[in-house]
Amino acid sequence: MIITEVSKLQTICESVSSVEEGEEIGAQLLKELSESKNGIGLAANQIGINKRVCVVNVKEPLVLINPKIVEHSEEHFIFPEGCLSFPNKHIRTKRYSSIVVETDNHKDKLSFSADSKEINDAFECACVQHEIDHLDGITMFDRKYVTEPYRAPKSYGRNEKVTITDGDETKVMKYKKAQSLIESGVWKISDIQINV
Repeated sequence: MIITEVSKLQTICESVSSVEEGEEIGAQLLKELSESKNGIGLAANQIGINKRVCVVNVKEPLVLINPKIVEHSEEHFIFPEGCLSFPNKHIRTKRYSSIVVETDNHKDKLSFSADSKEINDAFECACVQHEIDHLDGITMFDRKYVTEPYRAPKSYGRNEKVTITDGDETKVMKYKKAQSLIESGVWKISDIQINV
């Protein structure tokens, strides 16, 4: 049964003591994942096991035992995500475009990237980050991408008084007189307004 209680999902998972223990948990996770209708990843704490094991099944079944992201790109991509713990909830998240992961059950580091033209690469890259987040007590809602609202520049009336500065000197004058100074590029309207 998939855990849906947020407080249980916010607990940081403990490392497994052996690869064998991790593989047993991984087998349970893959079985549970195969029974879900549309899941592509699952973390141990989502089925009530407080251990650092997760699985991803995008291109092929992948078990990650004690995974940690050791490198990531500066670039991000916005990705539509859902979660088996939050049925029928979908949000856009901000994820690293590429990551490198170390695990106890893979000799080499694993690389995941959303930069290719193959859509499954993006799914896998986002899913690995999503599942490792679960192990760290982070849900997709903590990664929600929120756009900043657009704010049009303030407009001023001709006779409205404004404070302008060139960095050294500050003046207060009507906007129509200040306009030519502002357009010269030397003066700018100050965020600090002085009332006279």
